Amino acid sequence: MAQVELASKFRKGAGKGVARKLRAIGRVPGILYGPSMEPITIDLDEKEVLTLIQKKGLNRIIALTVDGAPGDTNHICLIKDMQRDVYQQRITHLDLRKLDLNEKVVVTVRLTLDGEQVIRGKGGIVEQMVRGIRVRTKPNDIPTGFSADISGLRLGQTITIGQVKLPEGVELVDNADSPIVNIFAARGSAMASA
Repeated sequence: MAQVELASKFRKGAGKGVARKLRAIGRVPGILYGPSMEPITIDLDEKEVLTLIQKKGLNRIIALTVDGAPGDTNHICLIKDMQRDVYQQRITHLDLRKLDLNEKVVVTVRLTLDGEQVIRGKGGIVEQMVRGIRVRTKPNDIPTGFSADISGLRLGQTITIGQVKLPEGVELVDNADSPIVNIFAARGSAMASA
């Protein structure tokens, strides 16, 4: 998996007042932490962070530079947590975890459904209960996404997380028996009478 470059600045101040001032000028307060390092408070450009998340997703390996930080200024990390404003959906805080590329990490990988239009074409209603699957793998082996084909499902049938094909080197963390979708029939549909 290719690394994405992201720049940040070392931040000395902390607290709500400092965070509010940073957000007012388009910066996102954050923290970088990991094994064998002291946490570093940082701030990042909000537009750069949004572009990274929208184009590359949350599970990208980030080559982070921390301008003005004491000690090492280059870090390989992953977004561990992101907080958003409930109303405006702006990013209010970012947690970045420093990585060892040889150690496995637990991440949630997005799950999409293939064949949903086939079910709807028969008058079925698809209820997707799982939108992401937690897996454990080395950072360079993190999948970009999973998909499940539901086009052959009939009323009352489902597929489970354990039925999603995982690439080599990726192990499931979630319960394999958890259902991904429920298929219902709309009243009067061809699926209801089948």
